[in-house]
Amino acid sequence: GGRHGSLSHFAVRKSGVMIYLAIVAKGDVVIYEAKLPGPSSAKNPAENQLQFIVHQALDALDQKTWSGTNMFLKEVDRFNNMPVSAFVTAGHIKFMLLHQSGVDENSVKQFFYELYQLYIKVSMNPFYLKNTPITSRTFGDRVFQAARSHFLR
Repeated sequence: GGRHGSLSHFAVRKSGVMIYLAIVAKGDVVIYEAKLPGPSSAKNPAENQLQFIVHQALDALDQKTWSGTNMFLKEVDRFNNMPVSAFVTAGHIKFMLLHQSGVDENSVKQFFYELYQLYIKVSMNPFYLKNTPITSRTFGDRVFQAARSHFLR
């Protein structure tokens, strides 16, 4: 997604990262995606594989979601030894995070809860239409700040 183009790519190159976030609405529509700052890794998937990996993980997630009420579902899938962690809101919005296996599970959980607060703020904005792409620059900036504080310690 080229929406935040230069900003996210700059952040990625600077820290040699690979944490990929996708926020998925009803009907498996990706309404926000970003490459986030995190520990560097040589085994980053190709750009065009990212959404595919997340969509594969969504199938695994759908089977897990109904088995419990917990919002933080930990690892729902793996790709090349990289876990995909997930978080599902009460309104069935899914946060999917592809990251290195070395990333602390608690950091992922804290990040998801912070992201959830940010998402709630966006969704309460009268100008935001539910299930449409989130284009707010403020939201994007705050997501990056949250990633930095939880994944780059």
